[in-house]
Amino acid sequence: MKVVLSSRGSRGDVNPIIEVASALKNAGNDVSICIPEIFKDYTQSLGIEPSVYENEDIKKLMKELGSGFGSIKGAFDLFSNSIDEQFNFMIDATKDADALVTTVNEIAAPTVAEYRKIPHFRVTFAPVLPGNHPPPFMPWQNMPVLFNKIGWSGLSMISKIIIKKFINKKRVELGLKPANNSNYYHTGKSHTLLAINPELAPPCKVWEGRYKYDYTGYCYGNIDGQLDEKQLEFIESGERPVYIGFGSVQVKNPDKFTQMVVSAVEKVGCRAVIGQGWAGLGSGYVNNDIFSIGDSHHGTLFSKMAGIIHHGGSGTTHTAARAGLPQFILPQIVDQYYWGDRIFKMGIGPKPVPPKKITVDRLAFALDDLRNGQYRTQAHQLAQNMRNDDGVQNIVNIVTDYRNTAIV
Repeated sequence: MKVVLSSRGSRGDVNPIIEVASALKNAGNDVSICIPEIFKDYTQSLGIEPSVYENEDIKKLMKELGSGFGSIKGAFDLFSNSIDEQFNFMIDATKDADALVTTVNEIAAPTVAEYRKIPHFRVTFAPVLPGNHPPPFMPWQNMPVLFNKIGWSGLSMISKIIIKKFINKKRVELGLKPANNSNYYHTGKSHTLLAINPELAPPCKVWEGRYKYDYTGYCYGNIDGQLDEKQLEFIESGERPVYIGFGSVQVKNPDKFTQMVVSAVEKVGCRAVIGQGWAGLGSGYVNNDIFSIGDSHHGTLFSKMAGIIHHGGSGTTHTAARAGLPQFILPQIVDQYYWGDRIFKMGIGPKPVPPKKITVDRLAFALDDLRNGQYRTQAHQLAQNMRNDDGVQNIVNIVTDYRNTAIV
């Protein structure tokens, strides 16, 4: 079976698709994948020679993406600016393909799958199917259903503009009818794979019968492994530290935020591990109570932490939840608002606070809150329910059995 895969965006968007590609290849399938150049080395380390989207500097984009509702426009700009590259790779790569697997970022994919008459599997790391629930990208997660529906309509309108401007021209060139309904374009013939835990992100009642979808669990991939010797030495030298990191997301003033962390840690009298991430938080900072680290195996690292303070990316949220840890989320873009709200509502962490509103006192309170045990029962129970999640293998199973599961 030949499978074509494609993804763009930050690490949370791309790494899971790389893991799926690797698992498909190891199962004996013929695999082609296109990813941003920054992820090329990792893909090659898994024995896959990828094609590369060159028209994307994802680190620069993350710095310029902004926050709040404006980040949605930035995300759509990213997708629309990449459409020509998407078409160029996918049309060529799918000449004799059996299936197309992409993240929701690949707006050209439904057209290519329709043109090639092959199934399209649309992998998402947030509940992006429209319904009565709030769009995960909205900062306002506790509004009436009517407001939520307006939010979905707004997103549909933006998507429709992009489809009319960038997609329909190509559809006509390929001999396909123009797409006029953006919701149907994305979901009508595509099989949505929700690579998330259904307890952490429950389905909306109106989805049943309206969309073709499956929950697969998160695609954890290579998150377990040996930690650096100095990291281990710090972690094991005292009480369990709290991890603080923002992954691929930027912080407006990394030095100022690092100093805020230092002050909060001193105020509480606890220990912390700072994940440098793409923002460079705490780069090179080491003292008796704080240790700054670069890339690490989060599965192993989190198992040694007392709690997690983070940006609210789907991958970090799921990894911390699977480790049975309380979480405090500081959301600023896309689905981070959704995950922050879910962690709070499920009783496994404090109410989320955007980074621009965080203070030393609020951060110190959160540090103390995560360590005092009130969230641990719920966090532990959720972890027990997630322990067998294997999104990578579930996606492989669905894709390779597409004749029974996909809409063509």
